[in-house]
Amino acid sequence: MLIQGSATPLATQPKNLESPFGSRRRKLHGGEKAPWVSAVGFGSYRIGFSPSLGAPESAEALELALRRGMNLIDTSSNYGNGQSELLIGRTLARLFEEGVLTREAVVVVTKAGYIQGNNMELAKKRVVEGRPFPEVVEFGDAVWHCMHPDFLRDQVDRSRERLGLATLDVLLLHNPEYALKKFELDAVEPIRAREIFDERLARAFACCEELVAEGKIAAYGLSSNTLGMPVEDPAHVNLRRCAELAGPNFRVAQLPLNWIEIAPTVFPVENDPRADVAKGTGRNTLQFAREKGIGVLVNRPFNAMHDGGLIRLTRPHVPEGATLDDGAKRGLANWTALARDMEALAKRHIDLPGYEEAPLSQYVLCTLLWQPGVVSVLAGVRKTRYVADAEEAVARPTLLMAANMLAAIYEELEFHRDSPV
Repeated sequence: MLIQGSATPLATQPKNLESPFGSRRRKLHGGEKAPWVSAVGFGSYRIGFSPSLGAPESAEALELALRRGMNLIDTSSNYGNGQSELLIGRTLARLFEEGVLTREAVVVVTKAGYIQGNNMELAKKRVVEGRPFPEVVEFGDAVWHCMHPDFLRDQVDRSRERLGLATLDVLLLHNPEYALKKFELDAVEPIRAREIFDERLARAFACCEELVAEGKIAAYGLSSNTLGMPVEDPAHVNLRRCAELAGPNFRVAQLPLNWIEIAPTVFPVENDPRADVAKGTGRNTLQFAREKGIGVLVNRPFNAMHDGGLIRLTRPHVPEGATLDDGAKRGLANWTALARDMEALAKRHIDLPGYEEAPLSQYVLCTLLWQPGVVSVLAGVRKTRYVADAEEAVARPTLLMAANMLAAIYEELEFHRDSPV
């Protein structure tokens, strides 16, 4: 039996002054029925029932976060091959039954688009049966992608079952730019590629409007790693164009933002060579979202992708008693030095009372969660100490100049600059 209901403004309004997760909430979007959400949300990319997915501590961290007032959970149909949604569903059901939470007080966001694992088995079985999902983008044997209404409906029902919820608060199309990347690989003419992409996106959004009318989801949007990239990028996803193609229940956008990847704060959403955010003749993605009442959720706050690699924006933590080989020791030394340098950089730009002893992770979180246009930062708080760290960050003073601070920190970092060959 699926649990009825969805998050409401009344049940999620700021409260519980003991924890800033409860007292410093923001409206998820500009709609009349928008719920309030914690400034940091529970990112559940690596949680589940197996040790590789953090068991059992990931379940303990999820419960602690919910008890402390973190009421926004972000997941996806492909996270942990469904284990993420299952763990979230079972945890919520137990806390509802115990009276710790009500269904109306929690905002659950999930995504659909990837075909991997069990979904891959399903998709290939349908091919054999002669009824394949339409418009599947095949990137290899292990990863396909699809945003056709037939696939979205299948995924929504599976997510509802795993989560145990009759209504999903938000459904996001997961990385629709896969279609654009495939078109580029196949040398599809760029204008035609965009036409096909827009057609598919419009059909997916129309399906989402139907799902809202049916009560299976309360709102929808998209999550894209290229959202906010310059319009010249062949795989960019443009929030202004998405809003034009979507219906009235298009309410949420999710994108990467961190100290290295700041594209959503820089490039204009206008497809106009005269648009310039710095000169005030264009709007960046965060500005456009704020203007249109679209709630922006930030992912990858600590995992900055750069030049094909990853830069971790936290202090390293080595479990007591851990044994490290020489390579791991060198890596740890480099990471420690990098974290120390970035902490010193942050202290120069955030020289404010209440930040004197902040660790790097909290500097990073605070510069993001106080960006104008950002509703919540999705952090992978899959350990109880990560939950405590995030709570301390949200409790710190408001950064009124967060946009300037992020820009200044970025300008001093050298990762984004071309290195001499």
